[in-house]
Amino acid sequence: MAEALRYSIACNSGLTVFRGNGKTFDELGHSFEDVTLEYITGCRETPEIMFAAVAFDGGYRSEDGGLSWQKILDGDVRTFTVNPHDEKIVYAGSGPVCLYRSEDNGCTFDVVDSFLDLPQSVQNQWTVPKPYLGKVPPHVRHIYIHPERQDLIYVLLEHGGVVRSLDGGASWEDVSRGIDYLDMHIIENLPGDFDRYYVSSARGFFRTDDGGKMWHRVEEGMPYGNTEMYSYSHEWLFCDGPDGRPRMVLGGGKGSPGVWNRESITPHGHILISDNEGESWRNSANLPIDMPYMPWTFVPHPENREVLFCGMGDGARGFGMAPDHRGNGAFYRSDDHGESWDCVMPDAPSILTCWIAPV
Repeated sequence: MAEALRYSIACNSGLTVFRGNGKTFDELGHSFEDVTLEYITGCRETPEIMFAAVAFDGGYRSEDGGLSWQKILDGDVRTFTVNPHDEKIVYAGSGPVCLYRSEDNGCTFDVVDSFLDLPQSVQNQWTVPKPYLGKVPPHVRHIYIHPERQDLIYVLLEHGGVVRSLDGGASWEDVSRGIDYLDMHIIENLPGDFDRYYVSSARGFFRTDDGGKMWHRVEEGMPYGNTEMYSYSHEWLFCDGPDGRPRMVLGGGKGSPGVWNRESITPHGHILISDNEGESWRNSANLPIDMPYMPWTFVPHPENREVLFCGMGDGARGFGMAPDHRGNGAFYRSDDHGESWDCVMPDAPSILTCWIAPV
């Protein structure tokens, strides 16, 4: 196992790349000064290749582990996904809703025209609440390729719903039934399953047992579960639990960024754990009781399955923050599958996304 890893941590004030052991960090470089990155990801087989999505600006690619970047897409790019079966295939998503596909490891992209062949009745769902009309377009938030079947793809739309392809993107269908407020965030399947999925959203956390034909809430034990307005969840993941069964680790807060602004409150964030496939949830340990941050991003250690990292902040992704608004945040580490957390980087600007890879 490598003692040192490369940590690419994006805050409201830009992207900083560190080399460290997960407890101490040495800065290697800084880029995207005064820019808010929406999402960072990279290639596992060639970890020096990375992708960054910048709201209202474009998509970028790095070949040196995030120290320098080349622009590869223009527009309001919000996410990238590297195909886990073939890293030459990379997807990107933007707003207004558009899906892109690359077959040369993200050097060039083509629009996936079939995505816009969905019926107009479905596309009519792709809209934002009135306060955001003309400010933030509906956009692709997450592109998920099943880890055991590469022709099974789910695309989440932030203000638009859940869309699925069973044939590698040749055709698509809306699979949002059961979710009323279609502000979607992150989707993942139960490990080893092709029908059971879970999805986070601005107003609820949901499960389907039939690939998305019907969704229902699984929020028992969540601090604001089943409250609709306040049941906000964003990034989450499956990891190995201490008993070998899948464990779910989820970040949530008291409502969406819109609620925080409207009610002049902090995010009141929390990290939750479920060891029974989402049937019930409990709080992780060793975190502030009234946490002022939202846990925005979770990243597993690339080599140690017990270790997780979490980036937190009081800033709101999605809006293209003002250049002078750094916000406040911190970087946390768990050595026990998310059971408890220690702060390893306090007093950071608001952290929104992160990627960790071998040096």
